Amino acid sequence: MFAVKVLNFNLVITIWLIANYQLCTMANLTDEEFSIDAIIKYERELILNNTADTKIDKPDLSGDWQDWVLSNIIAVNYLNSLMIVASRQDFAFSIPSGYAVRYIENPSSFHRTVSQLTTKMRGALTNAREDLNRVHTGMERVPDNLKTMVLLMKHAPFELLLILFPDSFNDIERLVNDSLIVLRRPKNDFEQVLNLITEIDYLLSIKSNDPMLYLQVFDLKTQWTYLVTLTTELSQRAERAREGFLLQFNWILKEFIRPDLSLSESNRDFMIVLLLPKIIELDQTSDLLGTITKTYTDISYQYTDEQLGSNGHLLTLPNEEDRKRYLKQFQSELVTHVVPSARLALQRHTELLQRDKTRRGNFEKILTGTLNADLISSIG
Repeated sequence: MFAVKVLNFNLVITIWLIANYQLCTMANLTDEEFSIDAIIKYERELILNNTADTKIDKPDLSGDWQDWVLSNIIAVNYLNSLMIVASRQDFAFSIPSGYAVRYIENPSSFHRTVSQLTTKMRGALTNAREDLNRVHTGMERVPDNLKTMVLLMKHAPFELLLILFPDSFNDIERLVNDSLIVLRRPKNDFEQVLNLITEIDYLLSIKSNDPMLYLQVFDLKTQWTYLVTLTTELSQRAERAREGFLLQFNWILKEFIRPDLSLSESNRDFMIVLLLPKIIELDQTSDLLGTITKTYTDISYQYTDEQLGSNGHLLTLPNEEDRKRYLKQFQSELVTHVVPSARLALQRHTELLQRDKTRRGNFEKILTGTLNADLISSIG
């Protein structure tokens, strides 16, 4: 279920080659022949992008999230490279007959369009960092509430169970619902940016004076697609876990947790048999969402904010020498940013897998343990 992906390992190797100028040797270029066009052309031939579609088939949040969170850094770096290449000249888009421009505000100026894209990306990434940090904070509280539910089902006196069991569920539902609401903004923001990039990509594919611009935009669209997929999958995963848990809980509440009934030991065990799988699933989901959102937030705080705040001048670079220098700089920085972030994501993923191995056993230990008076008091 949790496969370790190699996509970004290959990407990191490619970037490492670029940063150390080995691409020049592989492409039979001397340092004097090195140019923006040549390096991007070789990168295009190396990566062999399928420019027809960037849709991700059968996305797997549990296994793919390590790749997707790195797109935060890579997309910003690609935007910087796009601005460098675009600084050569401004031009108007060629609009096909019958096509209505929907997202580009100034189709008469590619420079203004890139500035619009920069502003949209900055806003979306800044908001996402804040929102996903809120999701992480909320998800941290879910496991304790789930443990409380298990303790109540197994050990609490029936009178206490009548009061605290619904309250405990309401707390969990509120935390998950709040996360779902918060996740809507980054999902919508990222989709709006993707719409803009897709329209730029489409118009450049029709007619572009510089095919390197088209490559840069397509690569940016690919990375941004990963971010859209990430937020979409986060929302869907939380919604599925919530719905399954809610359905099972409401049935148990209706059938067993009622003042006109007594609760036998066999009924308690039956409740646990029915609800424990959903509790474990929700615990796993909250752990996964918390891990992903914390990793995304940490990466964003450390790298993305710094990169986004200092790139406005790139559209006005005056000469090829400056363009080459900045392009090499950003290529080198991408290595130093992606590698530690990939290691961080892998470490968090490995820790999550370790917790998954003991997740059910930890809940079973709660069921077999003795609930002392202090713990009952803390629950109440």
